[in-house]
Amino acid sequence: MRRLNREINIFNLSMLDVMTGALGAVMIIMIVLLTQKIGIESMTCQDVKEELITTTDTLSKTTEELTETRKELQTVRENFPEKAGTISALTKTLNATADKFSEVIKKVTDIDKNFFKTPEDDDKLMAFQIPHKIVMVVDLSGSMAPENNRYKEDRLSQVKAALKMFIAAMDEKYQIDIVFFPAFAENISREQCPGFTIKPDIDSRCRKFERRDEAYDSADLPCYKYGYFEGSLMTVSSEKEKYDFYKKIACLKPYHDTPTEYALEYILTRDPYRSAEGIILFSDGQPDSLRKKTTTKNELLKRIKSMNRRNMKIFTMGIGTEFRNQEDTEAVDFLRQLASQNNGFYIGF
Repeated sequence: MRRLNREINIFNLSMLDVMTGALGAVMIIMIVLLTQKIGIESMTCQDVKEELITTTDTLSKTTEELTETRKELQTVRENFPEKAGTISALTKTLNATADKFSEVIKKVTDIDKNFFKTPEDDDKLMAFQIPHKIVMVVDLSGSMAPENNRYKEDRLSQVKAALKMFIAAMDEKYQIDIVFFPAFAENISREQCPGFTIKPDIDSRCRKFERRDEAYDSADLPCYKYGYFEGSLMTVSSEKEKYDFYKKIACLKPYHDTPTEYALEYILTRDPYRSAEGIILFSDGQPDSLRKKTTTKNELLKRIKSMNRRNMKIFTMGIGTEFRNQEDTEAVDFLRQLASQNNGFYIGF
């Protein structure tokens, strides 16, 4: 006798995990392509930026649709196995949304083919050169976790996916390091990485404070404000080198505040990063000094610009809905101006 309520084998849900996790990876690859521009007209460049922003916004919205449809379908499958008709309808919706996702990915690829040429392709076309020496800066403030932002977004997971995808594509020409902020013990998952220690070691002067928050709030000391993976640019081309970076990326956890300027100062003024060509900053909030009103936005931007004596390009990635929607907030405006004043540009996703 045929079973009426047999399980219907439908769209592979694990594929949607790959799709939704790929959003951050697509973003970082596009940003890296834009890190150095060669002989480009400003108007043409603006057209490309607008096209890229529109496309990535569509990509983000499509990813959200995939995620919501997946949740709904999973709920129906688990709780209402007799609803074969509903499952079939949701399957069609899911497949249609997946097709839409593929179309958007193709559009991003087409932009890449049409606009991101190397000088050898055609010196009359606008051309971009992928930088080989990059410092990527990751905001580990508490709001990067879904339980600590109003949109309930797992923002750090998007950044981790982007970093891993970029490293996976690297060859021996590339050199990178990852700097993160802040750098409390809580920013590292001890369960996953028992051997990963916070670098640099806490300044001995920080130990005079009875409480960590007091040390952190000291404006003249780097107490708990930033850490790094290697402390200099490293080649990450072998499988072992890549895997070591993957493991460290997986260890990162959100905790505490947003000492953005201290992490940038560390990169911009230290000799180990002297050869770096660009900085890519991932963040979802305004720096502590602006939030606590100990300085103004213009003063902070001027200070960062004055530290950037090597003229590194600073690109900023605003993580979360308010950045993707270009909302009129202090955090969005800070990241936009930081990039503009340091020969980079801002994208929210």
